Amino acid sequence: MSPTHTGPDDGREVFLPADGEDRERSGRSVSFYLAIFLGLLLVLSAGLNLLLFAVSLFGSATAGLAPVGAGEDPNLYQVVTVGGDRESEDRALLIPIQGAISEGASPLMGASGGTVSQVERALRLASRDESIKGVLLDINSPGGGVTDSDLIWRALRDFQDETGKPVVALFGDIAASGGYYIAAAAKRILARPTTTTGSIGVIMQSLNLAGAAEKFGIRQETIVSARTPFKDMMSPFRPMRDEERAILTSIVDDMYDRFVEVVDEGRPNLDRDQVIRLADGRIYSAEQALDAGLVDELAGLDRAYEALAELCEVDSLQIIEQRRVPTLADLLFGVASRAGGGEAEWTNFLRTGTGPRLLYWWSGGR
Repeated sequence: MSPTHTGPDDGREVFLPADGEDRERSGRSVSFYLAIFLGLLLVLSAGLNLLLFAVSLFGSATAGLAPVGAGEDPNLYQVVTVGGDRESEDRALLIPIQGAISEGASPLMGASGGTVSQVERALRLASRDESIKGVLLDINSPGGGVTDSDLIWRALRDFQDETGKPVVALFGDIAASGGYYIAAAAKRILARPTTTTGSIGVIMQSLNLAGAAEKFGIRQETIVSARTPFKDMMSPFRPMRDEERAILTSIVDDMYDRFVEVVDEGRPNLDRDQVIRLADGRIYSAEQALDAGLVDELAGLDRAYEALAELCEVDSLQIIEQRRVPTLADLLFGVASRAGGGEAEWTNFLRTGTGPRLLYWWSGGR
């Protein structure tokens, strides 16, 4: 029972609520507002699901779902027309390669893998669909991992050898280092007049904190066997020894030779000596690259369509692209449905690694 006291003026008893009653009323109030909040979330979720359902139906009805690989959800991808002659029955597949070339650099939510998987998935579609006569690479990248770049180059080369369908590359703002490496697989390379390209070479970087560590009294204790004196090579807490630098340089040289071979094979207008003279790590403007024979033509997207149609020996091409169907997570968190990376990869790429890596990468293009 609630406590009482006598009022000061009229002698009436005033009932005071007990502490438990205060908590009960407060609890009911919090539950009420929480229920309203959850109800609003439920309504929002239902609305977004209806929107997603409508988008999926519209996309499927207008474009059709794209074949994907084993273990992948076929409902995640669709084909959309993005340019060219929309009335043409002959089609070409546009594959955008944007940002850092890395299988692990910010893959799309719900998608499998990064740049390598994206390209391989698109090439599977181009291989299976007889109406697709060729592939257009839209490259805007400062490069990326050595192995990732090589995997894409091999996939493009094998695709052309097995299907006979040509690949044309078109450069955007940047097509440097690994970006140029993968373009070397193309039958024809076009650059926009404002493109920066080149940077043919290999780089391996790390931070050395030995001086700062000594200044602040920080020391790393490392235990290695006397039989493995190079096990802690490139430790950031001690200076690099001359023999270690020689070992690493020999590996970089091997990867450099691989890059030269790829360019030499892909550019029949250049011999190996010419490629080596161009492959000193420098970047080139579009005009300089054209004069050097690294690109075939300075042009834009429409001319790239025409060049690909010429190689495909058809009058015109409808340009299509494989894209992900937006999911509820995409709508909630703003993940792009377009296949390919985003600008965030350019800044995230070097932060996603666990240590020094061999890279076909132009550091100035991040």
